[in-house]
Amino acid sequence: MGFEFLIEHINDLPPLPESIQKIQSLYINGNPDTKILVSLIESDPILTADILSKVNAPCYSFSKNIVSIMQAVTLLGLSTIHGFVLSSAVNRNFEIDMTPYNVSNESFSNMCNLQSALMFQWYMSINIEQVKFLAPIAFLMEIGKVIIVNEVNNSDYIEIFQDEIKQSIDIVEVEKLFTDMTSTQIASLLFKHWNFDELFITTIKYMDNLTEAPKDVIDYIKVLNVVRKAININNILTDESIEEAAILVENLGLNKKRFLQTAIRLQSTI
Repeated sequence: MGFEFLIEHINDLPPLPESIQKIQSLYINGNPDTKILVSLIESDPILTADILSKVNAPCYSFSKNIVSIMQAVTLLGLSTIHGFVLSSAVNRNFEIDMTPYNVSNESFSNMCNLQSALMFQWYMSINIEQVKFLAPIAFLMEIGKVIIVNEVNNSDYIEIFQDEIKQSIDIVEVEKLFTDMTSTQIASLLFKHWNFDELFITTIKYMDNLTEAPKDVIDYIKVLNVVRKAININNILTDESIEEAAILVENLGLNKKRFLQTAIRLQSTI
């Protein structure tokens, strides 16, 4: 499997469902009108069910079940809901089986939820405007792995890939070995195919290549890499991964104690 094959596969994907295209256009034009957004989401039963299942994940720790999209938007904000909408679009286009990464589908989904929750809960008090941009990226930054497993599961080297993932401490290098690309680069191609915001695409594209990243996304990537250090395929809010992430927080000149409080609180929900 090479990157040419993956690019061809992405280019053959159908456009986003009409309901999600309309929702995406609202976000492209700025913060959407909440009533219009809720109406569009509720017009799509599959999307509605998908969003409510994510909102009710334990990591958000709501005392009662969220039963309406309006409740979800009010509690989590437009940016987090945007990430859920885009994730739903991905799920509709791929049969997901994360076995090649030696994790279950449920574990992968929980990981993405936790990454978004950590970004939202930690960074909201630091920069409320930036978190509107970063929260959906945090939720979607691992989606390229879904495209990789979609190809690996249809190949004759699934066991080789699994063994490499199991033995390697650097999953990015394994991805490059098999695809000549990282999963974040692959995700950026998918989002470009679906006409996502250019800044969104660029940020994800350079997440594993900070030295070549444009200046306007470097700070975003550094913050997102804090979340990835704390929560990733191999380590999901372990004591060690939280402490390693906290060191990155300190290096950024941010409040380490505040980050640790958020991460440890999320750790208790697992």
